[in-house]
Amino acid sequence: MENSFTTMVREYLSRLEVPLVGALQKLVQYKYPKEVYALAFEIFSDGFTSQFPARVFFMNRTNTEYFLYENGVAKYPSPIDPNILEVEYVYPQEIEEEFAAKDPELDPWNIATLEFIAWFYSCWTKAGGKNFPLVATIAHHDSSREFNLITGQWQESYAQFNA
Repeated sequence: MENSFTTMVREYLSRLEVPLVGALQKLVQYKYPKEVYALAFEIFSDGFTSQFPARVFFMNRTNTEYFLYENGVAKYPSPIDPNILEVEYVYPQEIEEEFAAKDPELDPWNIATLEFIAWFYSCWTKAGGKNFPLVATIAHHDSSREFNLITGQWQESYAQFNA
């Protein structure tokens, strides 16, 4: 059952590849203020069935989200919306429910998250991310581990901020 769900997740993610690569190219090519040290992409697993599940955060060296202020209003230092893509869902809720009903032990959020990270990394690479001059990571929200988009390796969360 897990293999079938994984295949389905991959199929739905592939439909979003072109717009994601385009959005990531804008992020990769953007000239960030010197205070921005890292792009931290976080995945909110409950979002697979209701939106694009990842969001980007612009972090400084103290691991604090950085904002630009214009006329006292906070703005993201970004060429795109931090929600990255506006989609209704990655895959429909019914599919997740169907698989869960067939196999109550199945963990669709974990499976989808791991597939999403592998797919996102592929899109990041296609967008020129290997040459990105800042730190860039992706992880499940509040995870103790993250995937380094530059090195292509898993690491402890925010380890680069303490280096």
